[in-house]
Amino acid sequence: MLVHLDEARKIIDNTDFRKVSKRKTSIYDAVGKVIGEDIYAVKNIPETNLSAMDGFAFKVSDYKKYGELKIAGTLYPSSENIPELKEGEAYYVTTGSPIPKGANAVARIEASKVTGEKVKFVEDVFEGKDIKFIGEDISEGSKIIEKGEILTPYHLGILTIQGIREINVVDMKSCVAASGDEIVPYYQEGKIPDSISPILLNILSKFGKAKYYGVIKDNKEEITETVKKLSEECDYIVLIGGSSMGDKDYSKKVIREIGTLLFEGVSVNIIKRGGLGVIGDIPVINLPGQVVSAITVFHEHGLHVISRMVGKEIRKFSAYILDQEVNVKHKMDSVFLFRTEGIYARPLRWGTGLYSELAKANAFGILARDKTYKRGELVELQQLIF
Repeated sequence: MLVHLDEARKIIDNTDFRKVSKRKTSIYDAVGKVIGEDIYAVKNIPETNLSAMDGFAFKVSDYKKYGELKIAGTLYPSSENIPELKEGEAYYVTTGSPIPKGANAVARIEASKVTGEKVKFVEDVFEGKDIKFIGEDISEGSKIIEKGEILTPYHLGILTIQGIREINVVDMKSCVAASGDEIVPYYQEGKIPDSISPILLNILSKFGKAKYYGVIKDNKEEITETVKKLSEECDYIVLIGGSSMGDKDYSKKVIREIGTLLFEGVSVNIIKRGGLGVIGDIPVINLPGQVVSAITVFHEHGLHVISRMVGKEIRKFSAYILDQEVNVKHKMDSVFLFRTEGIYARPLRWGTGLYSELAKANAFGILARDKTYKRGELVELQQLIF
């Protein structure tokens, strides 16, 4: 029995799933992983006022009073003993140098005219000009990375400059198995390879360890034995295939017998046969055997569940402008793949097993049945995780 999508979302929100653990690791080994904690700055960046230009650091009121200033010395980024600025003085500073105490502006070298030991400027000067102030980039105690974000190479700079060398990442053990007499494990030759598991294993590895349990035959006893084993070893189970209503579709029957089937599917095309169950507090996501259906079910239900387990919303939704008309002729609401560029979204071909379209897509959305969406209309889409 299919439930409305809103009802499925409420069921997920109201179910107690196993909370995932965290593990501490080097930031350099954490790239590509989901962060398990909010990370806060431990110091200001910059830690002192710095020059943003090569030029002269001075006090604006002194310059307006005297019309020229005495060059008292030079400061470099490596300078440690920062002098106190005396009245009527300026210091030559290079980019990144600390500025003398009491200085409140920097004039560029190109706009400075030096005569002997004196300097005057041929540009407007004002307080704060070309100074990077303490904490301007990062203030001590501010949140610099949020729990649930995927650590990227670009995060390494901010963590390294902060002196943070280790962080907690999500440590969830995911298990993936497929079923079907017609398929073989993705790494084997012959017949039809299991082409969905490699996608999911790559995504799930961002949340911890993801283990592949291969392909199970369409045999109820084998599926039951495998699911029981997974429930003893895993925090999160993905079972691909056997999700429909045929004679050999055993997955949901097995989940119902050894656990609780929360819902069989939802009244939305493409994802309608994706189901969810629990064995104790361990979620079991049952995905259809068609690639577009499987991946969008995983993002709709599977990532929703993981968000509950992590304690932070993992999914990312954004509004986009359609760059062409979409006519939804189906009898129920339907999932469409999209390619987004900037604020615009282009709908791709509709279908459950279009590998080529999934390879182009970076988002998907659920569009209402019997509705025509005009070019320029706003639609809410969920991003696909890469």
